[in-house]
Amino acid sequence: MSHYPPQARLAAVVAAAVVFAACDATPARVKPWRHAPDPLAVAEQAPRSPALAKDDDDLGLRQRRDHTLRIHVDAMPRTLHPLLSPSVWGRRILVGPVFQTLVRYAPPATGAGTGPGAYLPGLARSWRIELGGTQVIIELDPDARWQDGRPVTSVDVQFTLDTARDPGRHLDHLRGSLANVVSVELVNPRIVRVRLSHPDGWFLRGLAEIPIVPYQIFGNDLAGGALIGSGPYRVVDNKDGVVHLSRWDGYKGARPAIPDIEYAYQPDAAQALMAAKRGEFDVIPSLIPEHWPGQASAPGLAASFAPLELAPPRFRYALFGATTPPTDDPRVRRALGLLIDREAIASDVDRGLARPIAGPIWPGGPGDGPGPNPPALDPAAAGRLLDEAGWIDSDGDGLREKAGQKLRLTVLALEGKNGKAGPEVDKILDGLRRANIGLDVRLGTEAVLRNKVNDDGVNLAFLEWNGAVDSDLTRLVGTGGADNAGRFSSRRVDQALAAIAAVWEPESRGPLVGELAAILADELPIAGIVRVAPQGLVNDRVAGVVVWDGWFDVTACRLVAVPAP
Repeated sequence: MSHYPPQARLAAVVAAAVVFAACDATPARVKPWRHAPDPLAVAEQAPRSPALAKDDDDLGLRQRRDHTLRIHVDAMPRTLHPLLSPSVWGRRILVGPVFQTLVRYAPPATGAGTGPGAYLPGLARSWRIELGGTQVIIELDPDARWQDGRPVTSVDVQFTLDTARDPGRHLDHLRGSLANVVSVELVNPRIVRVRLSHPDGWFLRGLAEIPIVPYQIFGNDLAGGALIGSGPYRVVDNKDGVVHLSRWDGYKGARPAIPDIEYAYQPDAAQALMAAKRGEFDVIPSLIPEHWPGQASAPGLAASFAPLELAPPRFRYALFGATTPPTDDPRVRRALGLLIDREAIASDVDRGLARPIAGPIWPGGPGDGPGPNPPALDPAAAGRLLDEAGWIDSDGDGLREKAGQKLRLTVLALEGKNGKAGPEVDKILDGLRRANIGLDVRLGTEAVLRNKVNDDGVNLAFLEWNGAVDSDLTRLVGTGGADNAGRFSSRRVDQALAAIAAVWEPESRGPLVGELAAILADELPIAGIVRVAPQGLVNDRVAGVVVWDGWFDVTACRLVAVPAP
């Protein structure tokens, strides 16, 4: 699961590009598919990674197959900690299986995009919303235990929540979800009272992202505590590139069907596929573009693996400077949105590993609800909107003008290795130029662009949103939002956001989110481009995989017998 609270990131471009890796280390390096031998054949002769080479010579791997789920890790976490320096893989490994949250956010039965999620008890047996939504009483499960045998108490909850909301702890990925918490109070060893500054329907959603940690272990040394959680799996080992989780017999909840899980690091994508073919991996979460779709349908893999699309709620978008002319005019913003060829970007730039979108709302997205269809490339309609806004090329010099002023946009772009912007940026900017729009493109480093994106004079920026499913979009499009770099402000949008925040249950948010999507499509503070759509593989022997929030619950999976071909 992605699990990060919503936060905008400079992505493939800042106003044209800033790439952010979704993992912790150097991406897998494989020669271009069209100019290289079959990567699986090459991998047969290539040196093995330490983790796989060790296991290949050890019959133990084969002996463990009947009770072990083995997952490919393409970027080993620099640290393995439930709270500090989180990474995609660190949270996938620890949050849920090892360290539980107070509230579980369960997917619909058929996975992301098929309906709303639901709040279920985690460490909290129950919760009550009182005083008009300004007080939440949380009662812990009396059977909850830490893996050293001690009971989970309200002290552990208070310590974790207060740590997460303490600015001095620098847990920025968690603090935002607790922004409205005034105090966390102990009622008795099993009950906590949380006081809120005002009613906040997103509070429970935030609790579903915060792993509770034991005060006795982390209270004096947050960074150095042992990995003793309360979940159904315990960390047995972390060495030679393999994190080994084993089912904890002391867990009082539903017993997972799979006794052992191994997350094995292999940085080379071709070798990972070869290992899967040999039966050393059950799950390849994400294929690199060079392997998609060819290797996914190769006979050696297709015979025993099924497609896996994790559908993370992560997307790239165009940000408009809403207070800077000419993008302060919504007609100009809508025209620019119609000049983006989303289909071409998804197919040509992302090689089929992305899906066109209209904005931040789609079923299973950051805004989990019905959203408009992505606009098709329509230069004619864009031209009509620009004409309506008064921008016309009356002198035939190739640039539109209005009241003697030329239509020119300031665009920031990440400088690539070749000193130029990337292919996605070029494709978008070419479309703008063909519409008789002048561009002032400024290239820079990621650090420079991070500082410049908030400047008043910027008209266009391309960013990436990397957050959790069913998120509060206030910080992205609300007035004064932390990630609202374009300074967009709309009473209609703010009212829609407030209506959503007043709802506590996910099922009730859907229709309101759909109304927000329609307003955003009209006022267009941002123009969605594509959502990422990584494609992976899962072995046929793994049952119970339900994709949600960019991952799946390993505790709900089971291993089944597969008939021999």
